[in-house]
Order: sequence, then C-alpha cells, then structure tokens
Amino acid sequence: MGIILILISSFLLPQCAEKDEDINSFVPLEKKKEKELLEILGEKLFFDTRLSIDNSISCASCHIPALAFTDGKRVSSGVHGRKGKRNSPSLFNVVHQDKFMWDGGVKTLELQALVPLQDTNEMSSMISDLIPELAAIPYYDSIALLISGEHFGPSVLTRALGAFQRSLYREESKFDKWRRGEEEVNEDMEAGYTLFTSELNCAKCHTPPTFTNNALENNGLYSDFEDPGRYRITGDSADIGKFKVPSLRNVELTSPYMHDGSVETLEEVVEHYLSGGSSHMNKSQLIEPFTLNDEEKKQLILFLRSLSDTAMKNHWQKVFNTSY
Repeated sequence: MGIILILISSFLLPQCAEKDEDINSFVPLEKKKEKELLEILGEKLFFDTRLSIDNSISCASCHIPALAFTDGKRVSSGVHGRKGKRNSPSLFNVVHQDKFMWDGGVKTLELQALVPLQDTNEMSSMISDLIPELAAIPYYDSIALLISGEHFGPSVLTRALGAFQRSLYREESKFDKWRRGEEEVNEDMEAGYTLFTSELNCAKCHTPPTFTNNALENNGLYSDFEDPGRYRITGDSADIGKFKVPSLRNVELTSPYMHDGSVETLEEVVEHYLSGGSSHMNKSQLIEPFTLNDEEKKQLILFLRSLSDTAMKNHWQKVFNTSY
C-alpha cells in the first residue's frame, strides 16, 4: 500500500496545486503512468460499496478475489437482497475477451461496467446521481484530473474499472509451470491433459492458453432453456441456449458452474459432457456422448484442477485476512 501511495503522490503533487481554471493547461500523462493510475483507481472503485444505491455492495461482493473473482453462489445477491438472473462469471482472463456478459451482448469492458451499476437486481444506481457523489471524493477527483484533465465523470469511472479488470491475468498455475519446464507433474495429470486436448477435443472450445475460444455455444444443458441466452440479444432462434464459453483457468475455484450455476462440482460437469447433453436444435455439434472409466475421470479432473493459480488465491486471502 505504501508503494501505491508513493506512486500516486508522485503524480499528484505537481498538479494538484492547479486551480480549476487552469485545467485547460492539462498535460497528458505518459501511457504507462496513465495505465498505472487507472488500475489503481479501478481497484479502489471495485471495492467501494458507494457504487451501489444503498452503499451495501461493491463489485467485489459478486466477484470475490480469492474465488477467482466469482462468488460461489448459483446467482448473486444484489441490493435489498434481490437475486440476479445468472451465475457470476470469473473476471480472470477478461483482457483476452472481445465480448462480455453470458450472452455476449456487450462489446467492451467499459460498457460492461455500466450494466451491474444500473441493474435493479444488482447495484441499482443511477449514473446521474452516482457521479456527483463520487466526484465529491477528493481522492477520486484528483486522480481523474491527472488522467483526463477533467473532474471525475462516467468516462474515468468506466475506464478505471476496465483497466483494473484487464490487469487480472496470470499464467502461474501448476499447468503453466509444467509447460514452461519449471515444475514436474505426475503421470495422471499428463494423462488428463492428453484426454482434454486430444482424445476428447475439449480444447476445441476451451483453447489453451486462455482455455476459451470466446465463442457462444449451446452445450446441451437443457432441452428447453428458461433463459434463452444469446437469443435475447439477436432475436434469432438459432441463438436460443447459446452462452459464452467460459475460461477454465481457476475452474476449481469458480463453482457452481454453467450460466445459471446449476452444476455444483467438476465431477458433475464431466458427467454432463459424458452424457452428450440434452437434445436441443441448437446444441453444438461438438457435444457428443463419450465414455471414460473411473481412472480417466480422475485424471481429467486432476488436470482441470492444475489450472488453478493458488498464488493468486493465497494473495487475496492474505490481503483480506480471510478465506472463502
């Protein structure tokens, strides 16, 4: 924290003395410094409950760092105990994604930030009321002036939240260290990797190193989807039941699974795909039944657990002096 304060101070001191009427003399920061400040501001905003209408929840309430930025619930709880409609997705890996929300309906992280802020089942804030409240906080307004030459506003809010989320990516799992030759693994994990990439072709959708292809697919979860997924965006019946293919990084930490949190364990996930899923007109042609013996199931799950970045989990548990 001390390093962060020093970093901010080095940016603030030369410019905070400027009066409002001198804003027109704003000199843009170097890109690296701007990025650093946006990430610092974004992290602060991410944990700030003042972003919700009743000051009860923050972004981190539904995206808990030690759970790879998920919350361990089928669907998240918003203000006044209201329930969301979908499972809280992991924010790990969003830097490599080009569409957001389970239905892929939002094109940028900056626009995505506005969705939970204004959703009545989540934070239920009105941007017109929220911005003046945040702009009145000297810390936020000072950094906004440094970054943009203007007082804190919607652009700085969304850019900062986007910058922080883009910083949430590491390749430091057991799998990564093995592939880099830094760590040895047992034969079972190697066998699980072979099953995943070659024999079962799971990597067609969950493509390394991000372990997603960023596509929208119907995985045969239901024969009749209560939530039609991508169809809500396009109105095209060919999109009924299609949802974003999630990254499998940190998948051990992000249960329950699927867009509605209806699958509790990795073992149940494997069983779903073993069955070939439910019959549906839009089900991906890649979803076909297959057979694994008990040993192979254990090997596959062992590989999936090797994608967990335990250093990330331990770091955030230490920061908050808690475990989840």
